[in-house]
Order: sequence, then structure tokens, then C-alpha cells
Amino acid sequence: MKAVSITNRGGRTHNEDCVGYAHTEGIWCFVLCDGLGGHSCGEIASKIVCDAVLEAFKKKPEISPCALRNYLEKAACILGEERENDDKKYNMSSTAVVLVTDGKKAVYAHAGDSRLYYISSDGISAVTSDHSIAFMEYEQGRITYDDIRKSPNQNRLTRCINDIYGFAPDISEVIELNNNDAFLMCSDGFWEYVNEENIQVAFRTSYSPKSWLRKMLLYLHENEIEKNDNYSAITVMI
Repeated sequence: MKAVSITNRGGRTHNEDCVGYAHTEGIWCFVLCDGLGGHSCGEIASKIVCDAVLEAFKKKPEISPCALRNYLEKAACILGEERENDDKKYNMSSTAVVLVTDGKKAVYAHAGDSRLYYISSDGISAVTSDHSIAFMEYEQGRITYDDIRKSPNQNRLTRCINDIYGFAPDISEVIELNNNDAFLMCSDGFWEYVNEENIQVAFRTSYSPKSWLRKMLLYLHENEIEKNDNYSAITVMI
């Protein structure tokens, strides 16, 4: 198993995304977060959540929905305490997408509109469902899936990580992996400009996570607009 990551401020003055990973007892935990909140609190929130998930994982590495829920629950508790202790941080929050795998099986979770794509020999086998107003409009048949990228409601989130009271991540069951399976974890600043066809074309012609990511970044730079959002991604190949 190989992986590579990137995080970039894009056209913004600072980066509110955070990526990280930990490896222990033969298990890997990958985390990607996109922070929200004024007064630069978004970057604080994303780092708190990312670090808290990884620390909880390192204390009890396990590939299970229950363990993954506990990692995120710990992060929500820590972030909630920080919000309560500083008036400037009262509304800070973060998206989160987390993958735990040993290369033979995996479990993943998310809250917000940062995505995880699971790619197998059949193409994109699964993708997380955004917790956003735009995604709700798609489910109601009011817009197409690709319209989510252009919707004014794309950034209006219905769920994220903020404190324990609003804690409601989506968590997968454990899935069995095969050789050549892969995962893409990315913030909305990435998938807004890199669509599903781009992801699959780049994957089919790549020999490594780095090559795959580099080819997707070509699509991103081709489509990005001025003052585009921060963008981050993690590519994992089995």
C-alpha cells in the first residue's frame, strides 16, 4: 500500500484545510479536514480535529465502525471544549473524512462535504454523500449530481464536526479490499474542479498515488477560477 497527499491554499490568503496520517500495528489512519469559522478559526478547527483523530487512533488502532466513531467523537469533544473556552472560536467547525485500513480491509467515515471515493476494477465503487443543502437538492431531483459543484448551496453544510451535541458522522461497514483498489480523499476545493470522469481517467493511466494525484491536479488547474478555495487530497493505492 502506498499513499501521497497535498494541501494548498489555492487562491486564498491562508489554508483552512489539514491533512495527516498515522501508522501503527500494521494499520494506517488517513485524515482530511476542511475548517470553517471566522477570525482564522477554520484552520484551527481543522488541525484540532485532524490531530485528535490521529491521537485517538494511535492509542487504540482498530479497523471497525465502532472504533472509528470513537476517534471522531474524541475530536468533537476536544473541539467543543475549545469553542466553549474562547468566544472568538464559538462557531468554528470542520469537515472530516477518515480512512482506516491495513491494505486488506478498510472502514471510512465523513461529516460535511469533504469526500472519499473508493475505486475498484469496476470504476468508482462508492463515494460519500455530501452533508450539504446542494446534495439534498440533488437527492430531491431538483439538480443533477454535477450541478452540486456549481450550486450556491454547495457550501451550506447540514453536518460537520463542531461539538458532541451535533455529532452525527456517516460511518461505513468494514469492506474487503483487493489488489489495485484505491481511495481518493479530497476537500470541496479539489472535487469542485475534478469530476468523476477525471478521477477515473487519471487513475487508469497512473502507476502510483503520486502519478494519479499529479494528473488530477492538471484537471484542477485547468478548471480553477481566480481566488479558488483551498484544496487538499490524499490518494491511497492498495
